Amino acid sequence: MHADPTDQAFALLQAGQFSRAQALLQALLAKEPHNARARYGLGVACLSFGETAAAIPHLEKAAKFAKKEAVVHTTLASALNIERRSEEALPHARKGASLAPGSEYAQRVLGEVYADLRRSEAARQAFALALKADPQSPRAHLGLFELEMTLGNRELAESHIRTALSQAPSDPAILTAAAEVQDETLRANVLDGIERHLSEMPEGTASPEVTRLAFAAGKICDAAGDIDKAFSFFDNYRTGLYPVHDPEVQQTFVETCKTVFNRDFFKQREDWALSSDRPVFVFGMPRSGTTLVERIIGRHPAARAAGELQFIPDRIHELTSGHIHGPHLFEAARQMTRQEAQRIGRRYLTHLEEIDKRAHRVIDKMPHNFENLWLLALLFPKASFVHVTRSAEDTCLSIYMTPLPPHHSYNESQTSLGRYFNRYLALMAHWLEVLPVALRHQSYESLVSDTEAESRALITHTGLDWDDDCLTPPDETTQIFTFSREQARRPVYGSSVGRWKAYQAHIRPLLTALEAKGT
Repeated sequence: MHADPTDQAFALLQAGQFSRAQALLQALLAKEPHNARARYGLGVACLSFGETAAAIPHLEKAAKFAKKEAVVHTTLASALNIERRSEEALPHARKGASLAPGSEYAQRVLGEVYADLRRSEAARQAFALALKADPQSPRAHLGLFELEMTLGNRELAESHIRTALSQAPSDPAILTAAAEVQDETLRANVLDGIERHLSEMPEGTASPEVTRLAFAAGKICDAAGDIDKAFSFFDNYRTGLYPVHDPEVQQTFVETCKTVFNRDFFKQREDWALSSDRPVFVFGMPRSGTTLVERIIGRHPAARAAGELQFIPDRIHELTSGHIHGPHLFEAARQMTRQEAQRIGRRYLTHLEEIDKRAHRVIDKMPHNFENLWLLALLFPKASFVHVTRSAEDTCLSIYMTPLPPHHSYNESQTSLGRYFNRYLALMAHWLEVLPVALRHQSYESLVSDTEAESRALITHTGLDWDDDCLTPPDETTQIFTFSREQARRPVYGSSVGRWKAYQAHIRPLLTALEAKGT
């Protein structure tokens, strides 16, 4: 009697033989494309390889046919949430939790989705139900750690990460998160755990998990002042996170922007403008100070900090079929009609309305919107545009030491990062010449050296009256998700200015690339 091939595939998944399972499931689906269980298995196999985007279509098809299978909806919700598609994830997370109210997994994923949607109380309730199902669940405690850290509740957060570590001391995700603890003894134990985990990896292993672990170790060493050891972690493990970067793609993108998005392009489309002045676009390179600027404006009673909104990048992704830096973009921009553009603009304003109906200004702090200014300027000439700048050396060092998501492939090496930064400067110089909007160039260094004067100028730029609340750090009701969430809760400080000098001996390739502005 022959075993069912689907059962065989799931046995392989259970045994960790993901490649064999994937091949078997693909062969099975070629014959039975509506086999929901096989679809789910293939989605799980993709997730095991870190291929979340590839997993989602399989999980969506499985959910369509397996409407009452809680684990299918929960896994789909988790994958969507990883891809920052939290709004789409929520109905599936809710369905999974309603189908399996006693499931730790279903309730925990619902908590993760709520947390990413800034619904902190709903997230706490879902995590509480996860812990009711499994009081020692390390991943539920990890979720609560992350939630409380975004809210600035460090003491409560650290109690959760201690519990998580006690239950799963070798879990890479928990070790990575625990690098943020302040207790020096615990941090030393975490560093030992990370080093032990890395030493047990086969030589040459490269994966996102390994890179994030190494960066977490580097962060601990950096905080302890061990510069040499810290940089060895930042420099030697990064290939697991980033695909090979093609510098010609960005070079061609910038040069084509200069040709296509010229003064005539904007003049011919003056009637595309919408009248709203609600959006405040804060952009610039990652780690340049955009979070600080968002915090200052967002503390105004008439403003709402919305974080890094994916709406505009997602629309660009749709327009170009995913080829956001290639010819598809420029062809789509040329062929776009006024009606199509304004439809995007109105949907964006509806999105802001859903975030906060009462706020006169809503801040969209998506750093890489500096690439999308052609569309934002056409649609929202009355919006506020704030370009945040910081010294090239400090910005790039901070980027290099941060495990940005894989699509930031320019962070692959010091040389690729330095070259990318120079092309970003060239693009911003072009926008300054042609955009039909007023850009405020906000220096990070000026902001930390003369905070009140610069903050007042920022608020004036947004068209709001001054309010002293703009100088106070966020309270516990404000979630902060960026890598600089800890710094964002402190009073403004200038200790990070010139920080690159401590690492000068380690970043010569970066400094050389930054000096070569013409290449």
